[in-house]
Order: sequence, then structure tokens, then C-alpha cells
Amino acid sequence: MDQSQGGGPRTGLLSFSTARIPASHRIEHWEAHNAKALIGLDIRTLEDRPLVAQEINLYFPALRFATVKGSSQIVERSERLIAAHPTGDVAIFFALGGEAFFYHSTGMITLKAGQAVLYDADLPFVRGFSYGVRELVLTIPHQEYFRLSHGRPLKEPVVFEFAPGPGTPGPDPAATSLAAFIDSALRRPEQDLCSVEQDAFALIEQLVTRAVGTDRESAYRRAVKEIEHRFAEASLDREQVAAAAGVSERQLARLFAARGQSFAEHLLARRLQAAEAWLASDPDASIAEIARRCGFTSPSHFTRRFKERTGVTPSELQRAASMQADIEWSRLSI
Repeated sequence: MDQSQGGGPRTGLLSFSTARIPASHRIEHWEAHNAKALIGLDIRTLEDRPLVAQEINLYFPALRFATVKGSSQIVERSERLIAAHPTGDVAIFFALGGEAFFYHSTGMITLKAGQAVLYDADLPFVRGFSYGVRELVLTIPHQEYFRLSHGRPLKEPVVFEFAPGPGTPGPDPAATSLAAFIDSALRRPEQDLCSVEQDAFALIEQLVTRAVGTDRESAYRRAVKEIEHRFAEASLDREQVAAAAGVSERQLARLFAARGQSFAEHLLARRLQAAEAWLASDPDASIAEIARRCGFTSPSHFTRRFKERTGVTPSELQRAASMQADIEWSRLSI
């Protein structure tokens, strides 16, 4: 295996496991391995049990692939650590299982299995894996990323789907292909590495081009879809929708503001739209019941907001709908 000056392989395979390391020294060895082989991190466990971790790294002239497995842990890349161990890379983390939180400079997102996040590894972040970590990782040198993104910097994380999951708009084909490609390459490292890297770059270019060009649009669609599914929940708030969309709350606010509407205004409009349909189709239902069905906790607040939108009260619309139904029925009876 070819070795670089820093001690890591220039090309080829490297593997690490805590299995034979005394429990009291596992974290320091895990940190040392990641600093050398992938991304320097401060690591701490969430439980009293010893850390269990395994990593396989595959090196190319420019790219690096890794598969990571481990018990519950929190990993942090602070400004201090970045200054000591800069990577010069952008990273993509593909979550294969569990759930993880991802704190970054502008907010927090939650990643579920089947989701991936694209982020600059030399910007501060904290990641937490309460049920353990199982993921694929890809790192791309900054200069290569800038080439693929046509010079656009990556200031905030971009989240996308690479596998089907509940409540997701569907996987990105390029992301799906890239995740499968990384997994296959790690399982068959004897392949022509130059050829593998070229093929990987083709997939990365597709993904990055789409990510920097339409990530806001896809995040907005995810947010709207989450509202559509859950507007009847009175507890639905901006934090929950932002997490489902894979953006921070600040980013979510900007997504709606770009369309001339705040998040609260969009949610209210969807609830009132649903209420109007309920009032017209179920004239016998109580106003309180319809308010509850549409996510309002107070019938009086619902009535006030409804009149502001339509110019009539819910009761007035309900009576009008009932009268119209009686007229239609009488016509059918003649």
C-alpha cells in the first residue's frame, strides 16, 4: 500500500477496528485514525459502555471513500480542531441506519437512514448518533468541488435522499447510484482505482450540479409536503418542518420568504383551505370539531382567521353550504 508523507495511504485500502484495543484507549485511537485517514474529530461516547467502532477507507489520488460503523457517540469538528487538522475537503455522509442530529453554523437538522448531507468539512459541526453510526463517507478536495459546482462555495449543508424512506419525496438517482458505487468499491478494492475514481467523479458532478442548482427548490417541496401531511396537527411548528426538509429554521424562513410568504402564513392558509372544504362538505359538524380537524386549538381564533380570509364566518359559510345542498336536493327530487 502506497504511503503518503502524513502516514496515510496515497492510494489503496486501510482498515481500523477497536476490537483489540483496551477499552480505556479506544476513543484516542479512534480519533487518531480519523485524523489520519478521514476527518479529524473530537469524539465522546453517550454511554458508559466502551466504544465499539470500525472503519474501512479506500484512497484514490483525489477522492476518499469510507464505510463507518460504531456504537453511540458524538463527534465534533470545532474551529480549534479545524485549525489544527484542516482537511481541504467537502464531505458527503450517507446515513445507512439509525438517526443522527447535525448541528452547523446556521442551525440543526436531523438525518435519517436513506438521507445524505453534503457539507464543507472545514466548517464547524457537531454530529450525534444516539443509536450508533452506520454510514458511507465520501470526501472531495475543495478545488475539485469548486470545479464541479462552477465556483459556488458550500456555506450550508445540503440534504438529499439516496434511498426510499417514509415521508420523503423520493431518492435522487445520482445520489442512489453514488451510494451504491461507493459501497461496491469498498467491497472490491482490487478494481482499477483510476477508472473507479473517474466513474465516481461523473456521478459526483451530476449530484453537485443538481444540489447547488436546485437544493432550495427541493427543500421547499419537502417542506410543503410535510405541511400537507401534518397541517391537522396543532403542535406542528417551524422546527419540525425544517427538520423534515433537511434545512435549518433560518433557511426554511428564507425558502418561504423567496415566494412572498412566511412559513406561518403558508401553514395558516393551508389550514383555512382545508377548513373551508370541511365546512362546505359537512354542514352538520360543529365549528369546534372542524377547527380541531384543521389544527386550530381555539374555535374563536379559527373563526377570526377564517373571516379575515373569506369575509364570512365559518357558521355563515356552513349555513350557505347547507342551503345550497337543500336546493340541489330539491332539484333532484322534482
